[in-house]
Amino acid sequence: MKKTTLILQNERGAVMMLVSLMLVALLTIIGIAASRTAFTEVKIAGNEYRYQRSFYRAEGAVMEVVHRLENGGNPAAALPQWMDRDETRINEDTVFDYWTDNDRKRVVVPRAAVVDNDHTSFVAVHHTTGSGNSLDMGKPTKHTFSIYGRCGDRGQVILKVGYSNVYE
Repeated sequence: MKKTTLILQNERGAVMMLVSLMLVALLTIIGIAASRTAFTEVKIAGNEYRYQRSFYRAEGAVMEVVHRLENGGNPAAALPQWMDRDETRINEDTVFDYWTDNDRKRVVVPRAAVVDNDHTSFVAVHHTTGSGNSLDMGKPTKHTFSIYGRCGDRGQVILKVGYSNVYE
């Protein structure tokens, strides 16, 4: 007697199909997780790029002030509109509010920097004569400044740099 095997009665392929489906589901989950991780990494890299770009623009604004102070003569004789002598108006605690509060009447007007006229500006504070310097009128006097550079493109970066120079 001959034994015939029908394909429908053979169950050996069912286990293979179940394993294949589980493997496809596992690979799909791994693919989705990798895709989400890659998307997050791209967003992080984009944010880092924008932050560095804003940082360098704010630094460019500070360097513009340094250039003006080195090549423009003694600013204490006639303060520019972007400079103040009052450290209580512009300091580390108030500078953020100083740029964001548009309703306040300002004594000092932030100046747009050449680096990026639309998003970057600067202000400076002229401090009193540095300690240990001679106040004799015939000698050069050391002046110290706090320079604030700001870039407000997609967020805000504010830099503060101290600067000293001797003017005759």
